[in-house]
Amino acid sequence: MGERGDATEGELVYPKLPVPKQNDAPKVKGFKSGGGRGKQTLKFAGAAIGVAAIGLVAGYLVAPDKKAELAKTQKDLASAQTAAKVEKDRADGVAKQLDVAMKDKADLEKKVSELSTKAGELEKKAAEQNMVAEKKLKAALDTDSGSVSSEGDEIRLKLVDKVLFAVGDDKLTPKGMKVLDKVGKALAELEDKQVWVQGHTDDQPIVNTPPKKDAKKKKGECEPAVQFASNWELSSARALQVVHYLQDKVKIDPTRLAALAFSEYRPVSKSNKAANRRIEIVLYPHKAVIERSKKK
Repeated sequence: MGERGDATEGELVYPKLPVPKQNDAPKVKGFKSGGGRGKQTLKFAGAAIGVAAIGLVAGYLVAPDKKAELAKTQKDLASAQTAAKVEKDRADGVAKQLDVAMKDKADLEKKVSELSTKAGELEKKAAEQNMVAEKKLKAALDTDSGSVSSEGDEIRLKLVDKVLFAVGDDKLTPKGMKVLDKVGKALAELEDKQVWVQGHTDDQPIVNTPPKKDAKKKKGECEPAVQFASNWELSSARALQVVHYLQDKVKIDPTRLAALAFSEYRPVSKSNKAANRRIEIVLYPHKAVIERSKKK
């Protein structure tokens, strides 16, 4: 039977199949079978695997220290952020306080400016009123009877004592009453002024005439009383006489009046005794007197 005829009778004969060549086997990129190159490549691959393994082990051993350092860094960062926030809040608070202070300063400066302007207006008005008052008083006072002057918010009338009183006496003369009538009328119109009457004398001691030696004292009669013990009593009595006249006769409000005594201790001249014997009527603004009383 053809090729099968060579077989022994009774044997199974299989057909011959072609054997695939070695070149038909699948190839792996970068790997060549057989020879020295393949072995060298395997060595490099093994070395790489070893290095990777060492890296993994080293990373595992070093990792705890890195974690601790990272945790500390994060904690420090959180603390720094907290501190920065505190400082920012504090700076914001200071800035807010500064804004309030600047606003208060501006308001205060505005108020001071307004008060200064108002004070200037009041001073101007007071000066104008004083000029009017001074003119009225000068018109009411003869040059022989005294003089009128002003200083600041004060107006001062100096009345000659011999026009108002007899020597060593506290009783008003008829001429003195006429002078006070004219002056008092002008004073009554200046309702915003306080009227302080000041009594002054010279430094001549008070002499009280003793009774005559040959004068017979009647039964039950007392020794004549000394009229004024000193210049204090004389200056006080004269100031009170003027105050009473202004209140009782001229009808000036008594709450505006005051009587003061300076005796011989406020002289205006060292040589002119007549100039030192005087009654001064000083006019003060009503509010200024109240403020002076509060300070005391």
